[in-house]
Amino acid sequence: MSKPLSSKVIVLSLDAMTFEDFFQARDLPGYSWFWEHGALARHIRSVYPSLTYPCHAAMACGCWPEESGVFNNELFLPETRQRPWIFFHDQIRRPTIFHAAHAAGLRAGCILWPCMGNAPVDYLIPEIWDGDPNSGFFEPMCRAGSAPFIRKIWPEVGSIPQGFQQPMLDEFVFACLRHVIRLGNPPLVYAHVCQIDNAKHYSGLDSTQAWAAVKRTGILLNGLLRELDALGILEETTIALCSDHGQVPVDCASYPNVLLREKGFLMPGPNGVHWRAQSHSACCSAQVYVADPSDVPAVHAMLNDERIRERLGIAAVYDRLQAKERFHLEGPFSFVLEGAPGVLFCDEWEGAALMRPLADAGLPYRANHGHDPRRGQTPFFALKGPGVRPDAVIEQANLIDESVTIARLLGLSMPWAQGEALIDLLTIPE
Repeated sequence: MSKPLSSKVIVLSLDAMTFEDFFQARDLPGYSWFWEHGALARHIRSVYPSLTYPCHAAMACGCWPEESGVFNNELFLPETRQRPWIFFHDQIRRPTIFHAAHAAGLRAGCILWPCMGNAPVDYLIPEIWDGDPNSGFFEPMCRAGSAPFIRKIWPEVGSIPQGFQQPMLDEFVFACLRHVIRLGNPPLVYAHVCQIDNAKHYSGLDSTQAWAAVKRTGILLNGLLRELDALGILEETTIALCSDHGQVPVDCASYPNVLLREKGFLMPGPNGVHWRAQSHSACCSAQVYVADPSDVPAVHAMLNDERIRERLGIAAVYDRLQAKERFHLEGPFSFVLEGAPGVLFCDEWEGAALMRPLADAGLPYRANHGHDPRRGQTPFFALKGPGVRPDAVIEQANLIDESVTIARLLGLSMPWAQGEALIDLLTIPE
């Protein structure tokens, strides 16, 4: 352990907010505080696929998906249509910053940060649901979180969320955050807010709805700053504002499993699915599993056929070695498909069409992610408070550097991490 630079850190992930959004919002309440002598990494390289759960797992453990083991939002269960979300911290193969805090005897809070169910956190309100997120969060949160604390604050916060509807869900997050600070005031708190991501998905990247979500998030952020100031702890608190990924426009749905069914690699039946090869969507990319290694060359040749790639909207096919070397991505799949501009991959195998307009497919998206993070706008990482070098700016960093930087602020050790502390943003003693 090193000497702490700060006694208290709050980390806020603003899902799908990019540096371009942050720059445009620089004069708005909440955001302007960070632009006044804060520190900034302008462009953050996200993970591949640039999905929320792989990103937030990487942001928590400081490792790429090759080490975290989280390379999709969902588990792949090929014999069924079930795709359960990766809700629990023990599904991450590496420890997280919360393990580092626990080992050092530091209390921590965590609110709706993905993949944190049952994590070693003192004030844990996990992102989790039973089947349908609109069915309510209370019971699953209690089972996978800090049940006594959740039950204590629920009379005040429980009526706020209406499933995944926004802005109520983010209002719930900030209400829980205020309770964590008032009742526990732990040295480390992580929280995840996502109305910007939601607005971009359904209204588009440059829509008035997306900008309205940016402004509403700023108002919530400004309220938190005022709360910390009223409690007399703002000056002693370091706050990190960050994001996980950008988004890209989408207009077509692609169905690789329809092709695999047509070619005899996927055979649905009354008692389940018999498969030799199957695609699992990562939204703007997909991961293709091949059950028998002897089929890998044939599937690879088929997916690399120029006519097939055009019919499915595939921009690139990466084998396992290429995925690991180029993107630090590794898993039990055989190939990764990167979508062409505008393409969103789907898992369904019914029907005959390999590609359909999203409107015809019944999908309401205008933008999505899971794409190669070198495409489109990028996330950012901003800091302000004790231990932060005022007005420091670096142009680029990696998503996996963020938790290691937070750990350095608190004097915590994360020897397993692949990321590095962004010391140019910190006031490191000589």
